[in-house]
Amino acid sequence: MFTNLLLAGTIGDQLDQIFGGFDMAAHQFFGGIQSDFLTVIAKAFSAMGSTKYIILIAVMAIVLCFFKRTRKVGLALVFAIAIGTIITNLILKPMVLRIRPYNTLQDNAQYWAWYLGAGRLCESDYSFPSGHTTGAFEIALALFLCHFKAGKKGVAWIFPVCAILTGMSRIYLMVHYASDVVGGALVGILAGILGYVIGNALTKAIQKRKIDDIVDIGRLFKKGIKPWAGAAAITVAWVIIFAFSFVSQLKEGGPDIIRCAYDREYDCQNEARVDSKKYPAINGQYYCKIHWKQLQEQFEETGSLEEPSEAESGFTSANEPKVNTDLFSFYNDPTVTAFKEGFANNPPVKLQYVKGGNSTITVTDAALIRQVFDALCGVQVGTEASELKDYGSSDSISYTFVMPDESTLTFGVVYPYTILCNEKYYDITNDNGAFSIIPDDYWEGIEQTTDAPQTEAETEEAA
Repeated sequence: MFTNLLLAGTIGDQLDQIFGGFDMAAHQFFGGIQSDFLTVIAKAFSAMGSTKYIILIAVMAIVLCFFKRTRKVGLALVFAIAIGTIITNLILKPMVLRIRPYNTLQDNAQYWAWYLGAGRLCESDYSFPSGHTTGAFEIALALFLCHFKAGKKGVAWIFPVCAILTGMSRIYLMVHYASDVVGGALVGILAGILGYVIGNALTKAIQKRKIDDIVDIGRLFKKGIKPWAGAAAITVAWVIIFAFSFVSQLKEGGPDIIRCAYDREYDCQNEARVDSKKYPAINGQYYCKIHWKQLQEQFEETGSLEEPSEAESGFTSANEPKVNTDLFSFYNDPTVTAFKEGFANNPPVKLQYVKGGNSTITVTDAALIRQVFDALCGVQVGTEASELKDYGSSDSISYTFVMPDESTLTFGVVYPYTILCNEKYYDITNDNGAFSIIPDDYWEGIEQTTDAPQTEAETEEAA
């Protein structure tokens, strides 16, 4: 194991090996409890660690610094946020270089189904530690200590509980490993404690030099500010900040977002930097900030984004596994490409799903239809199968998308070995979750109709 760790390319790779079992167990737990309601709740708590939320809380904290009554809280928050941001974003993320789970676990069918089910959110930076979790804990610890020391112990415990739920939401939404969240929590706790200590020391120094009143905006109010009025104003400000962050969180991710065009070791699902002066398009394609930096240097040097050959690079891979050059995604098939391009303006009106020769289930839910199509478009297949092997009818699956004009596009599958595309069977090399996207109990509560069973001939005729 030690040798394997030494051969790992980055600290992030080492974390993948060390905490792989722990991280996957956490994904399995949260994937197993997924529901539409819990997804909304997870996004609500995730919003309390977002960049927008942290920045707005920092602005509010700066304002609090200019009021005598709230100066300690304001200073504690300002320094906690500053310390946590520096440690996480400027030191640890660039040093560890851990790739997001939705990029490294694309071959895991279960994970990919959970990722799609949680809304297919995406970020644009590295994974460790979790920035959302750091932000939530740095704020929570600073507020906890301020309130606890002030004797408001009942209120104080609300903040760490919210921070814990924020960290859990990042695993539920499948954008972080559990070990990322643990790392973010530790950084946030440290930042919160340091922020409180520094804020408390500065507050005492200001009081000792008797300049409290000089930097107190509160004295501009002739009758002063009642404690209840100040608390109400802070609460209203927080509600506005949270509402703005939550609405922004609900708009993130999904199938329509433009994702990074990087497709070498994996199909990068990070959000691409579109229309950005700092990260302009490279050769007509948009990339996340991680891959933009990598590919921009290559493009400037060579004028191309193609990977250099072994002779050009001086690297030989005689002992490395050979890549199957026949691999292709359904996105590259002309029929599917045309279908995908017309999906937004002319979406299917229904999806017919047949498994193991059972009755045909017809679904009209647009979101589910899109989810299934996205999963199928991630399937990678190899060379044409020389013969169709019989693995048993119970493993066969058929997906038929029905268009408004009654035309259809059918994918016939013998799970998990071959797939039918344009009347030809191909060997599957990576199903990307396409066959676990619709478990048998998924249909509960979905508007559907059950038709008579389709015969194999009818399924092929639809294709």
